[in-house]
Amino acid sequence: MLSKNTIFTIGTKFISLLVNFVLVVFSTRIWGSEGRGEIALVLANVSIITIFGNIFCGSTVAYHTPREQRDFLLTISLAGAVVVSLAGALIFSVLFGFDYFLTLFLISFLMSLTSAISAYWLGKNNIKNYNLITILSPGCILIALVVLYFLFDKKALDTYFLAYYAGTGAALCAGIAGLLISDHYSIPEIKADSIKSIFTYGVNNEFNYFIQFLNYRVSYYFIARLLGLAELGVFSIVISVSEAVWIISRSMSAIHFSNVINSDDQLKNRRETIAFARQSLWISLLVLGLAALIPGSVYQFIFGNEFLEVKKFIILLIPGIVSIAVSNLYGHYFAGIGKLRILRNKSLIGLSAMLILLPLLMNKYQLTGVCISLNISYLLSSFYLWFRFWKE
Repeated sequence: MLSKNTIFTIGTKFISLLVNFVLVVFSTRIWGSEGRGEIALVLANVSIITIFGNIFCGSTVAYHTPREQRDFLLTISLAGAVVVSLAGALIFSVLFGFDYFLTLFLISFLMSLTSAISAYWLGKNNIKNYNLITILSPGCILIALVVLYFLFDKKALDTYFLAYYAGTGAALCAGIAGLLISDHYSIPEIKADSIKSIFTYGVNNEFNYFIQFLNYRVSYYFIARLLGLAELGVFSIVISVSEAVWIISRSMSAIHFSNVINSDDQLKNRRETIAFARQSLWISLLVLGLAALIPGSVYQFIFGNEFLEVKKFIILLIPGIVSIAVSNLYGHYFAGIGKLRILRNKSLIGLSAMLILLPLLMNKYQLTGVCISLNISYLLSSFYLWFRFWKE
């Protein structure tokens, strides 16, 4: 049986998924596959910057919440978000001819701080507030996009990014207000040992996330370079639909991670990991099976004439997507007990396989080759994680 918190979290993330789905459909209908490809590429760069920002703002905040003062954690998060977002935006904007400096900085900065607040509530095991922050951001982005496009008649592609500023900023303000209502902010004592602990856990954890992110998204850069933005737009839709099933395992993983960092009963934690992993397996198979039964013409009708082959690629990706849906639970168990080296090795195995296979298979089979590469990479990394869990 799924717990009340897990059901609530899955429901919240499902609503968030629907909102993001509407955003994807909106962008493909208005700006086409090439416009969607450009959006996907910019947001992939934002995600990389945010991963580095989460050295100070992500899981390390949740992990240290039972151990450190709230205002100390938030102060370190703010300072880290400013520095990392500026540096990351500068690096990536150089690569894009300074076209996206402000976009990269603002979105990554706002997302990093929002992540810090949601991670704090997760560390407090306050699942209600964690879920509220999670759902508020995409909801505000969608509202902002509708207002900008229909009321202010803004049709350019950067309207999508303006909506991100407004929506994420609104969610961040709401999160800050929620924190200050319960307890006013006071300037904390800065402790070098605590900063070192936050940084060390953050670096190790986010390095794993960064490698895993490259495993998930390095294909975007290959496709953009070798096949073009239009093909990237098509593939980004395939990924959006396929990875939607991960809301189940990610919801379970968030609850499980919170339970593990707040518990000393390792036997209970291991049993809970196995139970969650089994539930994630069967639910993910069911959801992906339903997605595979939808006719290709339906995807074409929703996204446009350029997206007829979306169904074929979704079916091809099922083995890899399901394997990650299950291994997410094992990964969060190891993150909760601080064994981040195992997660690093898992990510490196997947990325190595991807970098070897992707250029070879994509040149010959194009997007079909990309799907095969992803499957092999995901299955290898997931098997390693499963093996290490059972060995433990």
